[in-house]
Amino acid sequence: GTIITVAVLFVKGGSIDRLRAEANGDKPAPPRPKLVDELLEAAKRLKEKPELGTSTVVARTKKGEAPRRIIVRRADEDDEDDPSIPTTEWLVVVDASLKPPKRVGTLELTDHRPRHLAVRINDVKIRSEAIAPLALFATVDALVQRGYRRIAWRVLEPTDAALAEATGFALEGVLRKYCIEDGCSRDARLYSVLNTEWRERRPAIAARLDIVDAQLDAAWTLKDCCAPSTNMAKAARAAAARRTMASSSGLPAARKKNT
Repeated sequence: GTIITVAVLFVKGGSIDRLRAEANGDKPAPPRPKLVDELLEAAKRLKEKPELGTSTVVARTKKGEAPRRIIVRRADEDDEDDPSIPTTEWLVVVDASLKPPKRVGTLELTDHRPRHLAVRINDVKIRSEAIAPLALFATVDALVQRGYRRIAWRVLEPTDAALAEATGFALEGVLRKYCIEDGCSRDARLYSVLNTEWRERRPAIAARLDIVDAQLDAAWTLKDCCAPSTNMAKAARAAAARRTMASSSGLPAARKKNT
């Protein structure tokens, strides 16, 4: 019985495959790395419909002028219960440095794949060339904080391509003959930015755009996803400390009540 058990574990554990690969001079494929716990928790928390929250950035302007304050949030006309757009969120861009605040643009979050922490930006319509990169920064920054690993953007216009590159997106490829528009064939460029890339590029982009502050008001962020494990670790350390103190004093450790 013991020999059979060992043989089964040997096969299921992949040892046979590794030995065969080594005999053939091949290197076995390395195991795929697991995602960190907070990303896996974020994938569980995200709903089918994207939910950015309210993202605000503040940027310096010309000397003597008040800082520019740009807000990206869900549009009032976005009906959360509309069955025709279950994986799309309509966003508005608001210039809150004006009195009263003025709506200056719109965009969408679509092709939402919450279990894979992926989403696509679409239909960006922002009037001001100065505000557009700030709005894109606010959107991407908020999405990364919500746990997204991949943010894509498919563009047709050269101005959008320049905006994507200015805000940290990388060109993945060209979708040739992607569509017909006004009787003409159009190619599309597919851009994306990954969460790891954004963390590296964010300081330089913020400095280039003169961003001095960025805030996100949301139901939860990636930091909240690792809170339970942190609390458990603290509780375990506290229990271990109590046991150490009890053993050194010769007294039994206090038993924690169930709550």
